[in-house]
Amino acid sequence: MEVGQRIIYQKASSVMKAIGTQILQTERLILRRFVEGDAEAMFQNWASSAENLTYVTWDPHSNVEITRNSIRNWVVSYTNPNYYKWAICLKENPEKVIGDISIVAIDENDSSCEIGYVLGKVYWGHGMMTEALKAVLDFCFTQAGFQEVKARYASLNLASGRVMEKAGMSYLKTITNGVERKGYLADLIYYQISRED
Repeated sequence: MEVGQRIIYQKASSVMKAIGTQILQTERLILRRFVEGDAEAMFQNWASSAENLTYVTWDPHSNVEITRNSIRNWVVSYTNPNYYKWAICLKENPEKVIGDISIVAIDENDSSCEIGYVLGKVYWGHGMMTEALKAVLDFCFTQAGFQEVKARYASLNLASGRVMEKAGMSYLKTITNGVERKGYLADLIYYQISRED
């Protein structure tokens, strides 16, 4: 069994390509790397909003300097070819960031990854996150060589689950009471999609 696992690992790792965050375009969006100049728009659109950040792991930023420092760290991380983090922008205004979508975990053993995302509330309900997720899924399979992609959401955040479904992902599993933070307890629901899907 161990030999078989080693062979699977070698086969999987030869398929994956560490190519880093590349510019992606959809009908309405440009997904690009963050730059320090994005701090003000990020702070205003989601990083300072408790409502916007209810279901993410980090707390709202109290000032734009905290946002700027986060972006500085991300910019440094772009030198790592296995770092994937996109600023979501409207094509009509590519300098103004409206959200963020990232590969938050990579498992080289099975060539899989997990995606996380956040979008400014003003832009909710227009299919933009679904559009961004579809673009990143396509990138994962056709350019970066991933075989499977997962995403998860707190059961109270039904809109996030709808984004995953609309992007073609399928239900995988539920971890009962899998997340407790910011005053709530919720199930953690996982979705997945494979290269073959």
